[in-house]
Amino acid sequence: MNYGFLSILPSILAIGLALATKNVFLALLTSLLFGNFLLADCSLIGMLVGTKEMIVNVFSSGSSTSIIIILTLLGGMFYMIEDAGGLKGFTALMIEKRSVIKSRVGAELFTWLVGILVFIDGTLSVMITGSISRPLTKTFNISPEKNAWIVHSTATPLSILIPIAAYGPYIAGFIEAQGIENPTQQMVKAIPFNFYCIFAVLGVAVFILARFDFGPMRRAEADYASGNRFVQNDSQKVDTEGQVSGKARYLLIPMLLMIVLAVAYIFYSGEGNLMKGDTETGLILGTAAGCLYLTLERALSKEASIGESTQKLFTGCGNMSNIVIIMILAYAFSNLLGELGTANYLSGVLIQFLTPVIFTPVAFLLTCLLSFATGTSAGTIAIMMPLLLPMAMPLNIPIPMIVGAVAGGAVFGDHTSPISDTTIMSCSSTGCDVVSHVKTQLPYSLCFAVAACVLYLTVGFMI
Repeated sequence: MNYGFLSILPSILAIGLALATKNVFLALLTSLLFGNFLLADCSLIGMLVGTKEMIVNVFSSGSSTSIIIILTLLGGMFYMIEDAGGLKGFTALMIEKRSVIKSRVGAELFTWLVGILVFIDGTLSVMITGSISRPLTKTFNISPEKNAWIVHSTATPLSILIPIAAYGPYIAGFIEAQGIENPTQQMVKAIPFNFYCIFAVLGVAVFILARFDFGPMRRAEADYASGNRFVQNDSQKVDTEGQVSGKARYLLIPMLLMIVLAVAYIFYSGEGNLMKGDTETGLILGTAAGCLYLTLERALSKEASIGESTQKLFTGCGNMSNIVIIMILAYAFSNLLGELGTANYLSGVLIQFLTPVIFTPVAFLLTCLLSFATGTSAGTIAIMMPLLLPMAMPLNIPIPMIVGAVAGGAVFGDHTSPISDTTIMSCSSTGCDVVSHVKTQLPYSLCFAVAACVLYLTVGFMI
């Protein structure tokens, strides 16, 4: 059945409710119910059954289930690290003993640099970068919103800009499917045309060095600096922090184990090719190894028994319940949009207005809109690449420019949509509220998107 305009109503409802109520759980659940009400031909029983089935079916996907397990384990490991004093020890190591980070700007640039270095996979990057940088937020009065923006704005863009990262073969596959020769070469040539991602990564560094915040971010920073708020789920507050002895190895070794084992398994499962490996399983094994190390190390040093460490692990896992529930609803919502045909309707309506000169900027904006409404960069690429590439070739528009525009537009939605998986994961690793993160990051993302659109329009007049 073709739902036409009705297919976009659940997206509008979800985003509107999320921003209005600041409750992503309520927004997603309400939109799921409404979408299933449409699918069930306005039957209340059908709506309830359909919603239940969509939620249950999330776990039929190995990838979705693995990511949920990763989030839960990371919550457990992070809580164990905090309880062991790993965060305090790491902060002391970086600031007091080694003087690696001497200022607020240094702490923010350190986060940006870690996000750049961990570029293989967007999911891997936001979780690792957020976890490593999180101890610095309290020390230098950096708000969770600012930290989440830095983490989020380096993770996904880098995983698309670097050809050997996870998105490289994914994008090349869609180029090849259109019968275009040398797809890998075309993908590499598209990098300079991915204006949004380039602006996002470099823009973060520029704003950090300029020490300039604006819009909701300025207010969030001022509020946090006043001492009224703490990072979500922090087990140690300022008044009790001094009671915990800090050991940097309780952060560094678990994180190192997680990274090394994850990369090793990705390499192994991909038979020597990191791009074809199983990232989710690698992260699960790596995180589990980090938890095991903390349990055994503290037991051997008689700081905590195995039973006590296990209890801390379960407590930390439980602290992630809100994020996990939101993630499950987000995956179910993504499946709902697929059944309603939301993406196909949006692209079909808007694509007919394209002309050669404005083809690329409009294609970019269309991709931005689609990724924002669906909250998925990978899904947006899967829809827009087969649609736009065949249209661009008869108009003699360079293939790399269209590929860059689609990739950048897809990342825009990842950065601005409250139902995006990387938005949710960035918030979980940095302790930031989802809606607050979206509101504070949105002005920056819009600036980068407008600049990219103007540049595409300028190039469009030149070709």
